[in-house]
Amino acid sequence: MYREKNVKMKGQLSLFEPDYIKDSDCTKDTPVVHGVKDSPIYGRGVRIKPRLPGRTESEHMKKIYLPELLPLEEYDLIAILLSGGKDSIACYYKLLELGVPKSKMEFWHHDIDGEHPTRRMDWRCTRNYVRALSEAEGIPLRLSWRVNGFFGELYRIGASEPVEWMEPDTGEIIRCRLSPNYVKCRELKEKSLDQMENELKKYGYRMKFPAKTGDLSRRWCSAYLKIMVTDSVMSNLDSLGKLEEIGGKRHKFPAKGGTHQGRWCSGNLKAAVQDSITVNMERTKENVKVLVISGERRGESAGRSKYNEIEIHRTNAIKKAHRLVHQWRPVIDYSEKDVWEVLKRHRVNPHPCYRCGWNRCSCAMCIFSTPPLFAGIRDIYPEDYEALKQDEKILGFTLDNKCDLDSFVGEAKSCVYRGDQRAIENLVTGEFKTEEIYVDGAWRYPAGAFHGAEGGPC
Repeated sequence: MYREKNVKMKGQLSLFEPDYIKDSDCTKDTPVVHGVKDSPIYGRGVRIKPRLPGRTESEHMKKIYLPELLPLEEYDLIAILLSGGKDSIACYYKLLELGVPKSKMEFWHHDIDGEHPTRRMDWRCTRNYVRALSEAEGIPLRLSWRVNGFFGELYRIGASEPVEWMEPDTGEIIRCRLSPNYVKCRELKEKSLDQMENELKKYGYRMKFPAKTGDLSRRWCSAYLKIMVTDSVMSNLDSLGKLEEIGGKRHKFPAKGGTHQGRWCSGNLKAAVQDSITVNMERTKENVKVLVISGERRGESAGRSKYNEIEIHRTNAIKKAHRLVHQWRPVIDYSEKDVWEVLKRHRVNPHPCYRCGWNRCSCAMCIFSTPPLFAGIRDIYPEDYEALKQDEKILGFTLDNKCDLDSFVGEAKSCVYRGDQRAIENLVTGEFKTEEIYVDGAWRYPAGAFHGAEGGPC
């Protein structure tokens, strides 16, 4: 049995006891416990078991319960869900230290913005950052997204847009099989084209060209075309059946709760995208054993403290497709100090958002961001900040659960650290070069390390 730490098992209740270090309690002086260099086990038939036993208190948890992984060498593919944050990067280096050959690994990055033509929710440089790590380490990078991403989903009426991915070797963009509801909604929209044009002219929403402004009431190609015009058309679709009845309606920012309590950005733009790729991609479609690697840690939040270290993945389909899919969270018990120790050992340059003062590498405008973080967004991306305020007005629904964005930020001081100008350039321009991925000279903790900006659980 492989474990990183010898501890006395306390049974299932130990999963809920605080025998891990919360990020809020972690400092640069916290001892390194799990973040030491691992010994190679690949090719030795070793079965990894969790430090804490998996949960079995519900039928769902019993269904995904997994007592141990297969020996790492028995998996055909090890897919590392690479966000660009420190935790997922630490997962990769842990696998490397365990002896997993690079030929078995792929980086999977889910782009939260889905190549939306005008709007971004995530950091502009994140895709280039993960690509730089991929090129520097020689690991294939599989990019995937839901078409039009966050803002397409925010302003959605009807079924969600399809999922696409880019093949690492060829750059070919492949679209997953369309859902029946999406096909029905597309047909309704096509049948209603004349009505849509008439409604646009009748109510004056159609301009000759969209205005180049953050004011979405004038830049009709984005929010107004998708919301006001479509709403007018929807009122005349009774004979065909409303799109909402087929695919649903969004028009709300994600809620600050769990994924089953309205936080749709994680479920619809990350988990569902990953599942679609696994089911549709030839390499993982059938007759294969896949290990999905993700970087959640118990110390991040109360919710994540209850996660299993290993479990059967949602896309597992032994009987139907002979597809075995397991999930492992290798750094789940690591403290923040442990994770930084791994990046330090491999001299990795952290994502620019950490270096500019953010302590989490989630979306730039994550719903869990604190006032100082949103003040930082207003500082670095003023046009995006103003556009987000317009979204609140158009939707009649605020990003925060209790107040509008300006009220939420108030007089908070910007979290932006100005001592690393190159990091600010990365965030503003979106540029990040392969030669920047490793640190030259002394490795230092970024400004946002150890709750530098007091970000929330994301």
